[in-house]
Amino acid sequence: MEPALTPQIPGNSPARRMLGPDPFLLALVVVILTIGIVMVTSAGYMIAVAKFGDGFYYTKKQGLAMVVGLGIMYLVSLINPDFWKRTAVPLMVLGMLALILVFVPGIGAKMGGSNRWISLPLGFFLQPSEFIKYALIIFLARSLAKKGDGIRDFAVGFLPHILVMGVVVFFVLLQPDFGTAVIVTIVGFLMLFVAGVRLQHLVGSAILCLPFLIYVAVSADYRWARLMAFLNPFGDRLNTGFHIIQSLIAFACGGWTGAGIGKGIQKLFYLPQPHTDFIFSVVGEELGLLGVLFMILLFYLLICRGLVVAIRNTDKFQRLLAFGITSLIGLQAMVNMAVTMGLLPTKGLPLPLVSLGGTSLVMNLAGIGILMAITRSAQSKAREEKP
Repeated sequence: MEPALTPQIPGNSPARRMLGPDPFLLALVVVILTIGIVMVTSAGYMIAVAKFGDGFYYTKKQGLAMVVGLGIMYLVSLINPDFWKRTAVPLMVLGMLALILVFVPGIGAKMGGSNRWISLPLGFFLQPSEFIKYALIIFLARSLAKKGDGIRDFAVGFLPHILVMGVVVFFVLLQPDFGTAVIVTIVGFLMLFVAGVRLQHLVGSAILCLPFLIYVAVSADYRWARLMAFLNPFGDRLNTGFHIIQSLIAFACGGWTGAGIGKGIQKLFYLPQPHTDFIFSVVGEELGLLGVLFMILLFYLLICRGLVVAIRNTDKFQRLLAFGITSLIGLQAMVNMAVTMGLLPTKGLPLPLVSLGGTSLVMNLAGIGILMAITRSAQSKAREEKP
């Protein structure tokens, strides 16, 4: 008998009392979102004035996405996690169709030389790569949980999943979006490893894929320039190294306590995309080292909470799903922070729940809603099993 798609809620049953979201996870999300909307306002105010004549243009867009995302997060938190197991294949198909639509004239929107968006009415844009990340995680969790002992067999547990990941990465690279392709690949490999795929299969495929990744990384002139700027930003400080140097200056100017919210200088047309990719640099300048450490602590706690949700769950699908979502959010946060501090080459990845970006914000909040649903489901099962 398949479980119900939505939780059954009799009058005063234990499940009724467990419908509320995970309070610790919710508190973390609210704090991060609050910091995010404040920093988006501060970092994007002058840019919005110059482009749209409205300093709060980005704040309004982010605020709308936040309201929608929180509503979706709450609704998703009420859905039985097994619902996603049933819809894994349709979601994957929908995500692939959306990836293809970005290349269709009149539907896809090209910005900055990349085909990453679908144009929507009223001036909104949808970024399918944000959706396909979660669709792939749900699909992999379902498929890996279904394989059972066959997961250790190359033709059953490894090859089909690598082929699906390869197709997704191929279309993402066509956009082009190298950063997202790398994130998807790493998260996929982590899920395969945790599921029990043989280590020699993973290591062997990683070795075989390495030359291809190196080729992709250096084949485009702008990627090669980013790599050279990462190795020596001061070698071309007024061109390719300018962005990372300005980011480092922002952190240096912040000191211990920062210049104060709204008082940063580097966001004033020095930093590239200060309200998106380099918003963590603005945090460093305006909130200082203490603000940076506090932000890192928040994401650390968020990752720990997600891993606890995964570890404590006895259902393999839900455990893999929680691990995949946590890995995605945590890895994106770590990469974004590392890039702004000059620890990794520049990549166009937003800081989850903080950077401006409606699709990213809504999808990440939906993912956290799934984590809350998994927590509620595990707690309800534990109560039912008690004598």
